[in-house]
Amino acid sequence: MVPEVTLAPLASGHGVWDRVVCAVDLTPASVTAACQAAWLMPAAAKLTLCAVASREAVEGGVFLDSSLMDKARLGFDRTQSQVAAFHESELHLREGRPIHRLLDELRAERATMVAVGSHRHSRAAGIALGSVARAMLHEAGCSVLVAHAGDEPALDARGPDFGDVVVGFDGSGGARRALGVGLELAGRLSVNLRVFVATGDAHPPGPGWSRDELGENLAVSEDPRAAVDALTAASGSAGLLVLGSRHLRGIPALASVSERVAPRASCPVLVVR
Repeated sequence: MVPEVTLAPLASGHGVWDRVVCAVDLTPASVTAACQAAWLMPAAAKLTLCAVASREAVEGGVFLDSSLMDKARLGFDRTQSQVAAFHESELHLREGRPIHRLLDELRAERATMVAVGSHRHSRAAGIALGSVARAMLHEAGCSVLVAHAGDEPALDARGPDFGDVVVGFDGSGGARRALGVGLELAGRLSVNLRVFVATGDAHPPGPGWSRDELGENLAVSEDPRAAVDALTAASGSAGLLVLGSRHLRGIPALASVSERVAPRASCPVLVVR
């Protein structure tokens, strides 16, 4: 189970779960993201479901025209009922440009995490996340949870049935924050924690940390593959994959490990900031 380790500086993971905003749009993936976030949150944390009705034509007609707001509310009320099995929530219906209004909501709620649904994709070189998920990974100032339809926790799947918490680690500040979150979550849920170090990239894990620093009781595996391939494979036996982020923007962000792993992973991916 969760080991006792001393890794300094190691940020506490508690703050990530304090105020969570979940983007909901009536798609199965967004319902999954909301349920997943609700299940992972502590009971005292605040969960806000945010739906945006817009006149703009967006991907797949996900968001509804504002003239259909009453009809939309019924659908979102059903989503809130599903989420209630795991955590109580507030439902906020907004109008405007979806991504802009969701970012506004994050600022208004002082969100520490945003949860979004997306679709898996096997393409290694590109990013196939939906426009909202992609925008949150680029622009949100808080941690981002990306879930896919089919990732939702079953009502009786608590405790050891959840699967391991897997953390990608390279010694960086972002990885240390991710490990702090992983340790907090694994301890709270009483599940196993595994740490993966990928050594096959052109720029392997940097200096400044050692295997001894992580502690002999922490399950650490080194994988000779590149980080994207190693972490995607590790997600197959995980309940949650936790990754750090340098919060890059533009072209460098498009090539980041977290954005390339998120659409390919077999479990939800939490990108910690």
